[in-house]
Amino acid sequence: MQQICKVKFFFNNINILMHKERNIFFTIIVFIYTLVVCEYASTQEVSNVFDKVVIDAGHGGNKPGAIGSKYKEKDVTLAVSIKLGKLINEHLKSVKVYYTRVIDQDIDLYKRSSIANKLNADLFLSIHCNSATNKAASGTETYAMGLGKTESNLEVAKKENAEILTENNAIQNYEGFDMNSPESDILMSLYQNAYLHNSLDFAAKIQSQYQKNVPFKNRGVHQANFVVLWKAAMPAVLTEIGFISNPKEEEYLGSEYGQWVIASCIFRAICEYRNKVDNLKEPIMEIEDLIPQDVKEKEKLRQENEKLQLELAKNEQEETTIQKEQDTENKNQSTNDSIQNIQKSGTDVVYRIQFMSSPNKVAQNDSRFADLEDLFAYQDNGIWKYTAGMFATPKEALDYQKRVKVKYSDAFVVAFYKGKRITIVEAQRLQKNQ
Repeated sequence: MQQICKVKFFFNNINILMHKERNIFFTIIVFIYTLVVCEYASTQEVSNVFDKVVIDAGHGGNKPGAIGSKYKEKDVTLAVSIKLGKLINEHLKSVKVYYTRVIDQDIDLYKRSSIANKLNADLFLSIHCNSATNKAASGTETYAMGLGKTESNLEVAKKENAEILTENNAIQNYEGFDMNSPESDILMSLYQNAYLHNSLDFAAKIQSQYQKNVPFKNRGVHQANFVVLWKAAMPAVLTEIGFISNPKEEEYLGSEYGQWVIASCIFRAICEYRNKVDNLKEPIMEIEDLIPQDVKEKEKLRQENEKLQLELAKNEQEETTIQKEQDTENKNQSTNDSIQNIQKSGTDVVYRIQFMSSPNKVAQNDSRFADLEDLFAYQDNGIWKYTAGMFATPKEALDYQKRVKVKYSDAFVVAFYKGKRITIVEAQRLQKNQ
């Protein structure tokens, strides 16, 4: 305790120097940085037992965080946090889980890491959702404390730190921290330096799991000064699990399945980290085995329904395309005269699936025709064209087209009247008149 008080004394003196002699501050900062970090790190009790994790669901209460079109950040982060806690409780019996919140309530930023300090936790994890004005912005990223090296890192930190402006006694609680001050930025970065290596290591493990299992872009591991991590006396990271402002990612973040996958990724990273710091070789469960069976079954049904909807939409688009193509073709001919000539023959209209063309005639028993029904060949400008199936309506032909396209992806519907190729529009008008 005496050594920790010394550390605080050093930082208080730095604050005084910042206000009195800004140039002096920058001159001695390297010396003080080395002294503080070395003394602080040397006083830490090394524990070879990893048994306490604090999970912090970002935002809450009247501070919803980022807001998507359907979901709020505070609700998504809480849902993922609870799922992560369940996984730890069920599969890591020796590790105790603590939460900064388990309901929709606001917790001041400085209190979140304080909870972890009071519990003497081995790891502090803050879960958040990202957002951007550009709806196409996407991906996951995880942060440890440190000076932000890019403008984007600084912006993420400022966005998450902005809540201190609405808290009571912010000046006292955050010791005059100014989000726009370079000096404050440097000062903040010193607090977590004793744990920086392990924080970055854990952050990298999280991102590795995301990259393997989450269908989002991997934005990597970064450093920036987040108030929520500021005084955590243990390895601590803040993970952005996706962009709630991106419609596709928002759907995933708001789904039960997506939340379980993300929670499982973080859980596996915790297991990897625990094995390393405690020198263990315990097996780690696969993502597929961590997600509840009913959640997986619902996701499978959702994917099947989505595939069906896409197929129906594709068929409708094909029908529309066929119609447009025939309309264009009919502009270059006299449709009425053509229909009158065809009607005189007295033969019914049929629809077939054209799948292949050849300059030479191909024998009916050719292996390429295997599994095809009602083969029919005709010549057009010296080229032999081959069709399969024979149907009375375009809908029946489209259904058979799906089978043919498995082998011949360019197969399409054509219409005939008395063995003569006509347009789809002509065929439909003939049938209507009949």
